Amino acid sequence: MIETRCNITKDFATMDKKEQKISPIKQRILYFADSLGISKREFYTKIGVSRGTLESNTGITEDILAKFIAIFPEIDLYWLILGEGNMYRASNVMTEASPPDRDKYVQLLESKVEDQQKIIDLLEEKVEALMMGGNTGIETEAAAG
Repeated sequence: MIETRCNITKDFATMDKKEQKISPIKQRILYFADSLGISKREFYTKIGVSRGTLESNTGITEDILAKFIAIFPEIDLYWLILGEGNMYRASNVMTEASPPDRDKYVQLLESKVEDQQKIIDLLEEKVEALMMGGNTGIETEAAAG
């Protein structure tokens, strides 16, 4: 009887080890997929991976993580990587990058690019003048310095 209990305990321990071979990050991704209420096939298609990619006992690649995070930015990365905290990011984090803020940011960047292009154009004119042997005012500035 005692030997039977030991064997049963060993069998459960072996089963637990087999179930634990899948990456904890993969387990959390699959848990999230289940919470969506869509089929696993739909989920895999959405993130662009095959079924075996997330259900195999291998680790997870950066590429798969990047695809998942790009499609589901609402996932809390701390939860995904460490398994601690909430599955979803706090709502204030999501509103920080709201479309109006992004539009302002894009306008600012476009303005900066325009300014840089003006500087590039002026520098190209000076280089061209130097190559033609013209005076660009550099000699005057150097003498004054």
